[in-house]
Amino acid sequence: MTPALLLLLGTTPIGDPTGPKVYPPAYVPAETPYGYLYQPAFDVEPLPRLPAMHYAPKAGDVLLMSDTNRFWTLLFRIALTGKPGHNGLVVTMPDGRLGVFESGYGDTLYSRVTPLDYRINAYPGYLWVRPRAVPLTPDQDRRLTQFAVATDGQRYALIRFLLHGTPLSPRGPLRTAIFGRAHLMPGGRFYCAQSTVEALIYAGLIDARTARPAATVPQDLFYDRSRNRFIDRHAPLEGGWLPPQLWTPLPGVAVRGKTRPQPPSPWPGEGGAYIVNPLPTPGKDAPTPTVVGYVPGELRPIAPVEQRAQRIGLFDRPGRRRR
Repeated sequence: MTPALLLLLGTTPIGDPTGPKVYPPAYVPAETPYGYLYQPAFDVEPLPRLPAMHYAPKAGDVLLMSDTNRFWTLLFRIALTGKPGHNGLVVTMPDGRLGVFESGYGDTLYSRVTPLDYRINAYPGYLWVRPRAVPLTPDQDRRLTQFAVATDGQRYALIRFLLHGTPLSPRGPLRTAIFGRAHLMPGGRFYCAQSTVEALIYAGLIDARTARPAATVPQDLFYDRSRNRFIDRHAPLEGGWLPPQLWTPLPGVAVRGKTRPQPPSPWPGEGGAYIVNPLPTPGKDAPTPTVVGYVPGELRPIAPVEQRAQRIGLFDRPGRRRR
């Protein structure tokens, strides 16, 4: 095992995977529970490009997330990649509601399916959406749900992900074509980008012959470009998904989740918001986000929030496409 891998194992995020830090209470706007999207751009700088529009989510949308800490920043730098550092996939949950399927939920070592309205409003970082260009067929929708449900609760593929920071990385120029191939079965251990690509392959939305889930990182899904030559030629989402659009819960509020008001702070929206608090549920190993109250909000205009510009490093944007 290389020194870099040992170092990363020693700094892996740990803690209660079902505690309040991972499942905090959150406000969900009553009138616009899915928030707003801004004009599309292949740019990881979180700039609200007006005009804003209501987000109308659908199964198959891909969420790109960025809330870096020292552990993930170090790992991504070693792997020659950068922001965004996480992603999820919108799926239809068994009860018919929309949810987010992701591996590594809340910096834990688990795959989870959580209600979409709670997840996006509780997320502490920046969030972009790549909407699916064409709605799913009923069979594609069903298979996406099947994959997510089968993988929900499975452990995160930590070692496989850490290998990206070593000479054994499947992103190597000669190894991607062979070792990055899909598993083609739900219910396994995956890391974030891998689980999304695997699910999309399982649903028949992308081609298993050219997709390389085990060699894909979230940045590949954001830009449709990659420092990896194979993935750069076969971008998984290109053609089937619209460009990234920055997301916020209300126009004019802070784009970073950590700077938005959370219960019990006053809610700034005029339309009011539900207080959603994850509660323990018998028979489940993760709490269930539950509406526990409602606040009317402050009847005043919402002033834009000034935020320090996000630092964009050398590896936060891929190189020029090589074809």
